[in-house]
Amino acid sequence: MRRIVVLLLVIATFCLGAAFSYHNPQAVTLNYLAGQTEIALGALVMATVALSVAVMVLTFWLISLPRRAETLRLRRRLEKAENELHNLRQLPLKDG
Repeated sequence: MRRIVVLLLVIATFCLGAAFSYHNPQAVTLNYLAGQTEIALGALVMATVALSVAVMVLTFWLISLPRRAETLRLRRRLEKAENELHNLRQLPLKDG
């Protein structure tokens, strides 16, 4: 379900970008450290959006790494505790 929503958002963003590019065909000058270039306004906006999304995804992925490691550690502890409980249940009872 989540993948479908993400796919629909990507398609909607692409369609909006294409419509924006169609209605704004003029070229703009992009000045950067090594020089300058002429680029279509729509292409510049779409490239900026794509770069922003990539940086955001990378940032959230890096933030989630410690949580993923903790989840893996806790799952291993849970599996170990479940195995120990299973082994204890298999032991015969002693009357004392």
